[in-house]
Amino acid sequence: MLNLPNYHRTGVLAMALIVLLLVSGCAGASATLEPPTPTAGPPTATLPPPTPAAPPNLKDTYNILVMGVDHRPTYDSWRTDSLMVVAVDFPTGKVGVISIPRDLYVDIPGREPGRINEVDFYGEKVGGPGGGPKLLSQVIEKELGIPTQHWARIQMDGLVQLVDALGGVTVHLDCPLDEATPDDKAADGLKYWSLPAGDNILDGINAKKFATYRYLSNDISRITRQQQLLWAIRNRALSADVIPRIPELWQTLSDLFVTDLKLLDVITLARVGTSLAPSDVHGLVLGANVLTDYTTPEGWYVLKVRDPEKLKDLETGLFEAKPLSELGKAAATGCP
Repeated sequence: MLNLPNYHRTGVLAMALIVLLLVSGCAGASATLEPPTPTAGPPTATLPPPTPAAPPNLKDTYNILVMGVDHRPTYDSWRTDSLMVVAVDFPTGKVGVISIPRDLYVDIPGREPGRINEVDFYGEKVGGPGGGPKLLSQVIEKELGIPTQHWARIQMDGLVQLVDALGGVTVHLDCPLDEATPDDKAADGLKYWSLPAGDNILDGINAKKFATYRYLSNDISRITRQQQLLWAIRNRALSADVIPRIPELWQTLSDLFVTDLKLLDVITLARVGTSLAPSDVHGLVLGANVLTDYTTPEGWYVLKVRDPEKLKDLETGLFEAKPLSELGKAAATGCP
C-alpha cells in the first residue's frame, strides 16, 4: 500500500530498481535452445523450412509500469510527466521500453477525459483499490492494449542522487544538443543548456537536465533522451558492481521508493540476467508515428491515437525496434 507521507521522497532505489531490471531483466537470457532433431527419413529427403516464430505479444510479457514525477514540496498534487512500460520477454531473452507522452488524451474512469499524466494523482485522490498505479494501469491497457503487472514511482530528484552515487554516467551524442527550460529571471524567459557531440560525463544535476529540458525541442525528443539516460545508468550500474549491494540499498533507502515489487523479486532478476546483451534491449517512443495533435473543447493542446492498427504493429515489433544502446546516433540525414 502506498505510503503518501513518504511520497515526496520517492527516488533512488526505485530508479536503481528499474536500471537493474534493464541490466538483468531476462531470466535465462544467456541460455540457447538446441535445434530440433530432423525427422528420420531417406538421406535425400528435404525438410520444410521452419515456421518463423511469432513476435512476442505484450499481453504475454512481464510488464512493469514506471512513473517519473517531479513532486514539489509546495504542491499538493503531482503529474507523472515521464511514463514508461518496461516489458520483459523471457522466452526470447529480450527487454522492450515503451515511452508514453505525458500529453496523451485518455478516458479516465470516474471523471472527464484528460491527459494521461493526471491519472496517477487522481487515482490516489479518490482512493480506489490499488490507488493511482492501478487506475493508470487500467487506462494504459484500455487505451494502448498493454497490461502491466508491477509498478514503480521515481521522483526526479532521486535521479540526481542516483547518478551522483554512481559517480556520474556517460552519454554519447553524434550531434550537439542545445536545450532550454523556463526561467523567470531571464530576459527571454528561458535558461539555456548545451552538450557537445561525443561522450559526455553527466553528474546528477546535468543528468536531470538531459532528461527533462525540452523547450528547444519537444516532449518526444525529451522522452527519447530519457531512454538513452536509462541505458547509460544501466551501464554505469554494471561497472560499479551495484548488484551485490541490493539488500544493503534496500535496507538503507527503504523510505525513498514506492513500488509493489519485493526485494526477492529484484534480487532474482538481478542475479539471473547479467548477461543481457545491448542488442536485446529495445526502445519505442509513441509519437507522430501513431499519435496526432488534438485540441480539446477546453482549448488544451494534447495528443490522441491516430491509427490504432499502426499502434498494434509498432507494439508487436517492439523487440525488433532500435536498441537503447543506439540512441544518440545521428540520423541518415545528419545533424539538425
